[in-house]
Amino acid sequence: RHADHIITDSEFSKKEIIKYLRVNAQKITVVPCAVNHEEFRIGYPAEKIEEVKNKYHIDEKYFLYLGTIEPRKNLERLIKAYAELVNRRQNVPQLVLAGGKGWYYDSIFQMVDTCHLKEKVIFTGYVEQKDSPLLMSGAIAFVFPSLYEGFGMPPLEAMACGTPVITSKTTSLPEVVGDAGILVDPMNVDQIAEAMLYLAEDKKMQGVLSEKGIERAKKFRWEDSAQQVIEIIRQMKYN
Repeated sequence: RHADHIITDSEFSKKEIIKYLRVNAQKITVVPCAVNHEEFRIGYPAEKIEEVKNKYHIDEKYFLYLGTIEPRKNLERLIKAYAELVNRRQNVPQLVLAGGKGWYYDSIFQMVDTCHLKEKVIFTGYVEQKDSPLLMSGAIAFVFPSLYEGFGMPPLEAMACGTPVITSKTTSLPEVVGDAGILVDPMNVDQIAEAMLYLAEDKKMQGVLSEKGIERAKKFRWEDSAQQVIEIIRQMKYN
């Protein structure tokens, strides 16, 4: 209430601030997050990608989720969707769930046991920052069906690496991904499974989404975001 101005990183977050804190919309400016294009990029050598795969015990083609292991990320439905895939097709890529444990994660690990997927699902544990772009670059698709995101950095980073993205059509994620990824209802297990199957079997679409994602990610530059913040500060100074 005492702030002269509020900066947030998505239109979705702006709407949430207006809704729950009853702040005047004129007092809020959206400045999107961006991606480190020197770190998250295309062109990593194949041997470097293989080294990181070996480090995290990945020995096949794989779908990748990278983030905290917690309920908000909707991993139980992702695992159910993957189980559908395994039941419908042979030689399905592995599912790699990368990241440290958050909260209430026991049911997520239990779901893997319930679906008899211990041989197909890999939990990597904490991933070093330097390994993230290499893990993303090696995946056939980055799957991020999160239930709630204020912005959604991981899909943006994956797109910058040229990795096709499947993510939720809710909260802030469509603002980040636009038409450069496959958007699904995160509550619909069948939709998630269909999107994964589509990308697993259609190499042409993998290529199309890879190119679209690279171009989309170029629009998110920290220099641009910083310039927007500077302009807001200048306006506050002179008003």
